Amino acid sequence: MEARDFELIIGQNIIDRYHADDTRSDVFELLGRQWDLLDDVWPPAYSPGGELYADLIPFGQMSAFLEMGCGTGIMSVLAALAGTGRVLGLDLNPNAVRNTELNAKRHGVADRVTARESDLYSAVEPGEKFDGIYWNPPFFDAPEEFIDNSIWHETMFDPNFAKLRTFLKDGLDLLTPSGKVYLWFGEALGNPTLVSDLAGETGYTLNILKKVEMDEIPEALADAFPADLVSGDPGNGHAAWHLHLIELTPLKSSLNSQ
Repeated sequence: MEARDFELIIGQNIIDRYHADDTRSDVFELLGRQWDLLDDVWPPAYSPGGELYADLIPFGQMSAFLEMGCGTGIMSVLAALAGTGRVLGLDLNPNAVRNTELNAKRHGVADRVTARESDLYSAVEPGEKFDGIYWNPPFFDAPEEFIDNSIWHETMFDPNFAKLRTFLKDGLDLLTPSGKVYLWFGEALGNPTLVSDLAGETGYTLNILKKVEMDEIPEALADAFPADLVSGDPGNGHAAWHLHLIELTPLKSSLNSQ
């Protein structure tokens, strides 16, 4: 089976797992705080991401921060709580926009957090610049012809990683002179050079702030993976789940060309 076909199966299984779960609460706990969760918004409690290591991102040094794919808005709220004065959350899903607004209000930072419905950067207003841009992007490649227009496929799949490439390339225009991009990216099937290759292609240098190599698939998602992948020998690369918090700094030549 081709790797892209395999990733399609895994991603679809995760989506089906979400839809079959009738135990989700409309409030969940993460990082010692309570968070609102609306229907049709991805539950971070299933598989927490970069928010677990948000303290590695220098929010306190940022005047403006953008969270792409804000979902429940956890990273946007954390940035505001850490002192960032202007935070913008963007998401293709209108329910996620509302969810981010709810959590900003819950944690007392609604005056600093704005959320907008957006296809990548389409809702960024002229002249807006950011000291930091963050995304937890779709991890899975998949054949273009199998992708529908649902929010869930948009969340889970990025054929040929075209969206990630556009996110990085177009982000250069939105960064302040000292601004940086931050990615939480997972390589379930092991593609350790993907982000570094894209970084070089789009004009960034790469620094890994946090590297997590898990010997087991996250429990909440384990049933989405074939048994031999979950129980395989990590030494042979079968069960390892590689996760990285990555800092991307634009090359001066990239900024000069904008």
